[in-house]
Amino acid sequence: MTEGAKQVEIDGGRSIWAVTFAANGGYLLSGDDEAVRVWRVSDGEEVGTLAACDVRSIAVSKDGKRIAAGTELGRVIVWDAQTYERVFTHKESSSTIRAVDFSPDSTRLVIASGNCTASVWDLAARKQVLGPFHHEHGVVTAKYSPQGDRIATCANPASEGIRIYDTFTGELLTDIPINVTVDCNIGLTWSNDGQYLFVVSEGKIKQLQVSTKLAVSEWSVHSNESRACIGLSQHGEFIAYSSNRTVNFLDTSAGTNLGQVIKHDHDIHSIALSPDDRFIATSSEDRKITIRSLQDTFTLSSFSGPFIHVGGAVLDSWRQGRLVETDALLTEDIDSENPSLRTLPHRALIRARLQQWDAANDDAEKSINIRPSAIGLIAKGVALVGEGKKQEAYRACDLVFKYCDSDRVDILLAIKAVVVCMAGEYADAISRVGDLVSTTHDNSIYHTLQAYMRLLFGNSCLERKDYEGAIQLFERAQTQIRFHESRRLWTISLISGWQFDDLEITIQRQLCEALYAAGRAKQAEDALLKMVNSHTHITEPITAWISDFIQRCLTTPGPESSGDATSEADRQEHATTSPLLLAEWARIKLATNTWRDVLASAVGFRVPRVMIYRATCERLEMSDRLVDAIDCFHHMVNELAILRDGEVKWVLDFRHRCSRKLEDLGDAAFDRRHEESISWYSAALTLSPTTPQNLLVKRSKAYVAEGLSEDALNDANEIIKLDPASPLGYERKHAALRGAGRYTDAIDVFETMLSMISQSSDPEIRDRFHQYVKPETTEAVIRKAIQDVTHDLPRVLINTTSGCLLDKSEQASMFESSPGFMELVSLMTTDIDIARIEHEVARYYRYATLSHTWEANEPLFEKVIHIVVHELEESPTHHKLQMFCEIVRDAGFNWAWSDTCCIDKRNHVVLQEALVAMFKWYQGSALMIVFLRGVRSPSKRGDLVRSVWNSRAWTFQEYHAAEVVRFYTEDWKPYMNLDIPNHKESPEIISEMEEATGILAQALRALRPGLNDIREKLSLASRRKATFVEDAAYSLFGIFAVSLSVVYGERDKALGRLLAHLLASSGDTSILAWTGKSGSFNSCLPADIAVFNQLPMSHIPSAFKEITADRAPTRLPTSSPNLISATRLYERLSDLPVPLVSGKRIKIPCITFKLGRLRRASNHVFQAKADSVGTVEIRTTEDLSQLDSVYLTHPWVDFLLDRQPVGGGVATPAAENMPDGSSLLGPSSLNIPLIDQRMPTAMFGARFMQSLGARPAKPIHDSASLSPPSVMSPTDKRTQVLQFITRLRQPFGALLFTPARDNVAAYRRVATDSMITVQIQIDTPLDDLIPNARMLDVL
Repeated sequence: MTEGAKQVEIDGGRSIWAVTFAANGGYLLSGDDEAVRVWRVSDGEEVGTLAACDVRSIAVSKDGKRIAAGTELGRVIVWDAQTYERVFTHKESSSTIRAVDFSPDSTRLVIASGNCTASVWDLAARKQVLGPFHHEHGVVTAKYSPQGDRIATCANPASEGIRIYDTFTGELLTDIPINVTVDCNIGLTWSNDGQYLFVVSEGKIKQLQVSTKLAVSEWSVHSNESRACIGLSQHGEFIAYSSNRTVNFLDTSAGTNLGQVIKHDHDIHSIALSPDDRFIATSSEDRKITIRSLQDTFTLSSFSGPFIHVGGAVLDSWRQGRLVETDALLTEDIDSENPSLRTLPHRALIRARLQQWDAANDDAEKSINIRPSAIGLIAKGVALVGEGKKQEAYRACDLVFKYCDSDRVDILLAIKAVVVCMAGEYADAISRVGDLVSTTHDNSIYHTLQAYMRLLFGNSCLERKDYEGAIQLFERAQTQIRFHESRRLWTISLISGWQFDDLEITIQRQLCEALYAAGRAKQAEDALLKMVNSHTHITEPITAWISDFIQRCLTTPGPESSGDATSEADRQEHATTSPLLLAEWARIKLATNTWRDVLASAVGFRVPRVMIYRATCERLEMSDRLVDAIDCFHHMVNELAILRDGEVKWVLDFRHRCSRKLEDLGDAAFDRRHEESISWYSAALTLSPTTPQNLLVKRSKAYVAEGLSEDALNDANEIIKLDPASPLGYERKHAALRGAGRYTDAIDVFETMLSMISQSSDPEIRDRFHQYVKPETTEAVIRKAIQDVTHDLPRVLINTTSGCLLDKSEQASMFESSPGFMELVSLMTTDIDIARIEHEVARYYRYATLSHTWEANEPLFEKVIHIVVHELEESPTHHKLQMFCEIVRDAGFNWAWSDTCCIDKRNHVVLQEALVAMFKWYQGSALMIVFLRGVRSPSKRGDLVRSVWNSRAWTFQEYHAAEVVRFYTEDWKPYMNLDIPNHKESPEIISEMEEATGILAQALRALRPGLNDIREKLSLASRRKATFVEDAAYSLFGIFAVSLSVVYGERDKALGRLLAHLLASSGDTSILAWTGKSGSFNSCLPADIAVFNQLPMSHIPSAFKEITADRAPTRLPTSSPNLISATRLYERLSDLPVPLVSGKRIKIPCITFKLGRLRRASNHVFQAKADSVGTVEIRTTEDLSQLDSVYLTHPWVDFLLDRQPVGGGVATPAAENMPDGSSLLGPSSLNIPLIDQRMPTAMFGARFMQSLGARPAKPIHDSASLSPPSVMSPTDKRTQVLQFITRLRQPFGALLFTPARDNVAAYRRVATDSMITVQIQIDTPLDDLIPNARMLDVL
């Protein structure tokens, strides 16, 4: 973990059941379902993998040389920690090995098994030496005491308590009855002195005194922990414990929580503290390991050790050596109203540390006078020894025994030895502590204390230039450092100022200095390397010293060496250590300096210059500073002209190694950062690899991706030069040329490559021929796509670039000669991407259409075919066409179409095709430009609907056909300055069109071609005007998706033919609901489309929506005879065919009612009676009195039978929603409300939308559309008949017919000025109507 880093997170990828730190704290080990893995703490990098299945427990020996793991299948494996070789395996049972633990001397291993036993194995002898220790249930943990004399075990369930065994005899020493939380294998741990056990039990952490089996301390944690792990710090000052998903820290002296709680998102499986207490590692259920620095997580709130009791800011400043600050804090307490009796002796110690001897002695004397205490006398002894009064100091220390308990004699003797050492009596002090070592059971503190004294003694020898004496002292001190309980050592540290945290590395540093000073340079260098390799965390001051020391070692021999000349033996001796020293020197120097500065600082080194370069290059490589490493390498090659054999081999290896790394970096960056990948590949090529083709291929690809086609081409040519027989160079050259837009050259290179492959003598290269696609194959596919796309295009289009009219063959040739065609051919080398081809071809042939109103002097086909559009002479209509083409070209379209010049109207076949296909052409255009003649900028709301364009017949279908529309004023500015791609989606235009048509925008947008909603479409078209009578019909061919012949000169017969076709194809008799003048094609059909400028309401009777036998209207005759008659009439009508058209004859199904004598009531108003409908009033300009017989008809059979609603069945709004409750068609005596055609209504729009969106267009002659709709769901024949009777009795709009004069079997329709509204009388026998249900043949 780097300086300042707070956390390293490792994704283990598997369930991780155990974690533990290596002995040096630099590495973390984890156990998962596949292996034991070794992770570097500094960066979380996996550095080792030890294969093992289903690992559930792991341990590292105290000397760091062995790793042990227990598996779920009962196997125990021990590895050598250096080589990862297995040194011991044992199959304990088929039960899980829940815990393994090494003895303190690392020679034995205790194994806790789920088969209810624990056993101890001698690793060297490979045999069981103790146990098995039996439990009634599976053993889940087994722990050696720090002294190695006892083993604690615990089983699951925890009601069996803790058992402690003697490790020499195997005897059960004690059984502690306690419920331990044992879900994880580290819920129990020993104190460092072996006198206590810390356990998680019943929601508490308990400190158990082993000798008494009693809990001497308890700390509440969580009441219900499903998982619990515990770890004790090296010095015993805090506990780390986990519960479920949190990690907490507990100050063991104060019993309070420390720092912040560490929270996880998942349950914690295991925790581990590093040996130096700098890190904590956790593994959790989400398969992750987290390593956190504890440096900033918490600080101890208080310290309570032998003789010293401090806390808070005093403790913090004292421990960190801020003694002046500590003095001020203590003085503040002394000057307070209630000073602590301990404060004076504490200040005496601080002042002694500050070498204020007199002040320290005064404080000590005052403290003793107030109340004699051990700490007061100790402070006096320290002050006196500082004044040089050794014997008085010793006597003061002797008096301390009078004020301390017997259990503190050992620490008091140690403190006196410290005072003796401070007096300069090193040998005596060391001897005194040696006595404690030999007579004290827990002697680790005294080993460490003796080591520190030897350090001080050795430093004294160094000052006196007694180098050999110093060396002996430092070497002996190295062997004495032990893991130790810190409270007593902390007491000594606070008293003396001695720092024990970095004691080991400090001793090793001084040993190096002593060896160097003694002229034993090789041993000094070895000692330095050992120090560096044994410590993962080295402080900055030590790092700086290492750099300086190596500089000294490499510059000159030690000062005590004989002579100035370096002998051959010396050179051989240093040959093994110099590279290692250089490597460490380079590591330190390069951390803060450039490689050039580092090389400059190496001037005067006694090693060959090439070794300095080598160390620098290798360190830069290891630090992933590859660019610097290569620059340094090239600098070396340029500086050192001659290299020896071994150096040449290193150069080659370095080139190969770095080249591969740079290539890998280029590969990794390729998909995201092409520029970076180019840099990596280029750097690799500077190393002169033996086969650079692969790098050149990759760099050429990156150049193409970055758009650097010329560079890519240079690399491709170089590849071809290096290996002309390989197709790789030609592939890259083809790609580079294609990237440069040189598609023809790219195809030529590709064909050359194919020719070379086919003629190659290498069979492997020849086999590659079949993986490529020949250009001619691709060309054929593209031509097929062109043919498919142009098939539906207009016969003639304007090329917006050239301004020429081109037919379909010329259109196809244009693409084949375009760069896009060659680009596609050059692109499809291994696979033909049909979707890509179709997309590109379709995109090329996108065209725009012009919607406008015709004017005088329009540019026609026969004129424009001979001239370029841009060269037409100046005129308003020519300018219109030119501006249209310019806007289309600027919008990115290659093609434009205008009905003025793109249709050869002299050719009847062409004209016929155009009129039929025009709707489809507008529908297929990518953009339609609407030119609003008469509307100038600035345009405003309402100009569109008032424009001439909005009144013309042809523009009706054009607007509804086009998907994307843009409106332009006559000065070619966007309408209302609307700057959006599609004006058809503009809210302003949508609202204008709604107001103009009275139809909701959703309904207008949903309008689609076909035979659905015929009446509504006719109503919309009826408001448009046409220059030619025939165009009123021809302009609707696309709207209705019909194809009829075009015969200009037939006048209103065109409309008749269209309506007859619609009637025959759809069966929609709403076409017959009109008033006005009959057309010349058939009397049933109108002469002018304007008659449909009324919504089809009055002819459709109102109806009951739900009629059943038990819900019939009260006046409905439901007797059996009436039902029988109604059934016969129903069946008769059902048997009638749909409307039929043959030539000009139309046959319609209906019920006829013969009228009696006609009487003129007034001018153009006639009255007559009929037996079934009563008195009828008829308004017509024809003199009905001259007719022999007249018939009324009920043609709305679809309605009577509840088949598909006639004309869409427009919903009727309530009368109160109408102006004055009336309609434009006049008052209805039968109270049938109508819709005002000018009033936009949501009801009409909603019904129109429903009819457009819900029903597909009816296919021609689809009789299925006349079947009863499913919404009625009649359950039986009786219900159907009752519904039929209800509809039959409703008012309806009748049509008037009379026999044709020249054909007794046929009839003609008598046109009326208004709809004839009648109602079948209630008392009319239904049997009388059956003969009148028939097909009426109308001319």
